[in-house]
Amino acid sequence: MPSTAEDRDEILQLAYRYNLAIDRGDAAGWADTFTPDGVFDVAGQLRSGRDELIAFAASVHGFRHTLANPAINVTGDAAAMRAYFVVYEGTAVRGTGTYEDQLVRTPDGWRFAKRVSTPDTAG
Repeated sequence: MPSTAEDRDEILQLAYRYNLAIDRGDAAGWADTFTPDGVFDVAGQLRSGRDELIAFAASVHGFRHTLANPAINVTGDAAAMRAYFVVYEGTAVRGTGTYEDQLVRTPDGWRFAKRVSTPDTAG
């Protein structure tokens, strides 16, 4: 059984693969960071299942995603992560917000079961 530190590192690597895949236009690779029935919730707009995830990722172009201050809690074969994100378009900040993640250990490693992306609002 991996140590908590090893689990946390694998989860961070998953989050980094998620960012790199969507930024490179690798929609299938991005969808692979989720479980087959995984859910991505962006400000209340849900995408679930591999086909919807691929369609969403294929529609996103020209951005760079970064992850900041991830806090990960591993409990057996489940984990939760909360982190901030910054999205850039060129050198301009396009958006910021928070990820709230539910992850599960699968035979292929950690995957997002549900990722909720909540953009910050001005004000």
